[in-house]
Amino acid sequence: MRQIIWVKGLWYNLMKRNWLIVMFVLLLVGCEYKLSSTDIVNSHGDITNLAIFERFVENVNQGFEDEIRIVTYTIEGDPLLHELQFDGEELLSTIDTRHDEFGSGNVDTTTCKFIVAKENNDQIDYELRGCEETNRMNTVLTIRN
Repeated sequence: MRQIIWVKGLWYNLMKRNWLIVMFVLLLVGCEYKLSSTDIVNSHGDITNLAIFERFVENVNQGFEDEIRIVTYTIEGDPLLHELQFDGEELLSTIDTRHDEFGSGNVDTTTCKFIVAKENNDQIDYELRGCEETNRMNTVLTIRN
């Protein structure tokens, strides 16, 4: 009887250790960023899927629900993720810097009322306005002419 208890205890300890390893691996995999074919990607001014972004801005202006994710790469090549969700009335803006080795490693979320295009000499800056959180960078995307 004692051997069976010991075997069960050993089995339990092995399963517990393996469970912890599996959970650790899943945690690491879950934190990985995977590029989607619909992501708007800004790689140092070279922007892909710009039509998806422009359609999102139109949908916001017309009051239609929509959502996008903008991926901006740092000089070191780390992705900064900016998700925008529009529910027909408000924009939910979520900036994720956890994948930036030199960034703050935070996820920052706020709500905003609208998005505007601010034209300068050689570029258009798309900015969020009417945001609850006022002490953050609200430029969503910059397009150079």
